[in-house]
Amino acid sequence: MSFTTFYTKKSTIYESCLWIIDGSRYICLTYVYYIGTGELQYAASILKTNGDEPTVEQYANHEFTTTRRYEIRPIQTNIAEFLTYPDLLKAIRREMCHGHGCAGIRRPIERFDNESLSSVEMYSEASDMSYTTDLEKPYKVSPRTFTLKQINQYCINIFCEEPHGNSPYTLRQIFMCFKGLAQNGDLLYGACVFHSPAYSKEEYEYPIVDEDVHYETALMRLEKCPVHMNVSKEFRHQLKKKAIHQEDIITLISDKIQTRVNGHIQTRGSKLNHWLE
Repeated sequence: MSFTTFYTKKSTIYESCLWIIDGSRYICLTYVYYIGTGELQYAASILKTNGDEPTVEQYANHEFTTTRRYEIRPIQTNIAEFLTYPDLLKAIRREMCHGHGCAGIRRPIERFDNESLSSVEMYSEASDMSYTTDLEKPYKVSPRTFTLKQINQYCINIFCEEPHGNSPYTLRQIFMCFKGLAQNGDLLYGACVFHSPAYSKEEYEYPIVDEDVHYETALMRLEKCPVHMNVSKEFRHQLKKKAIHQEDIITLISDKIQTRVNGHIQTRGSKLNHWLE
């Protein structure tokens, strides 16, 4: 008995822990695709091999990572509607390499007074400095900003036309932690940037890094030596506790991080007085 299948605007495709072999990479992918609207939600994990078949343990570990990423921090975006199955997987692969990456924004976290951070290489990028010049008076946020408990975490991938070692281009993975007041736009952030080489504009991939370590570094910098800034009125609503998105805030922070002062990108500011005692 033969039959035909087809999709309508209400159709949805969902796959959990689908494996894709791409050269020497094994990709574990979980996604849901709403065919009629082009909405896509996904998370993935990439296993790099030397051409060898992954072990049972490697399969299990990456399936666990993909599942947890999808449950806690999936990427939500829009692609074309009514894509064929091969084109859908190509679109997701393109998002992983050149767009949103393998995992999305983390849920806001709260820090409490009795919590302390472990020691990490908070000052690995440069010695302690305020990142200001004689011609520029540094902005200072209101004291209330320091008391905020909700902290937002995000990672953004950026391709830069700057040389990195022997390669003509640089890939930056910027991990940021920030908190701010919607009432006046005052914002504090700390960041950590992972640099890697890229040899072509057309073919490049962001490496898989230990995200927890980089977020921990960014969080430590937020707490001990944050950068002060102020968000313009048109975007301050994105600092509210139940904001739908924070895309403009993230872009503003990313731009500030990459604006060099005295030759340094602005991942951190001066050490707070209570940490100097």
